Amino acid sequence: MTVLEAIQKADMTTPNAFSPEVKVEWLNEVEGMVQTQVLLFAPEEIITYEFDADTDTVLLVAEPHSKLYPSYLRAMMDFASGDYNRYQNTMAMFNQQFREFMCWFATIYRPADTHEEEYV
Repeated sequence: MTVLEAIQKADMTTPNAFSPEVKVEWLNEVEGMVQTQVLLFAPEEIITYEFDADTDTVLLVAEPHSKLYPSYLRAMMDFASGDYNRYQNTMAMFNQQFREFMCWFATIYRPADTHEEEYV
């Protein structure tokens, strides 16, 4: 899934007025979680994106786990819109998807070795 695809999937189910740049900032947050909590990257190794330059960039988490990206965007849109009840539900869905990805990754790969080979 690319940066633009993640944004489009979130927008299809959650109409909103947030700019693409704000959504990329939120994608950077979740990519930071993937990189530091799962892939064990050091802070200086973290990859970030910009909307104008990276719309076609493929995000780190592949199918079937890439659904966590639009889920995180939906949760952040709900929170920023002040819809806290909906935010609780969308964030719970994201947390479950992220947990599933972490467990899957830990059973298939050795997280400390992710710098040496292709991982997701």
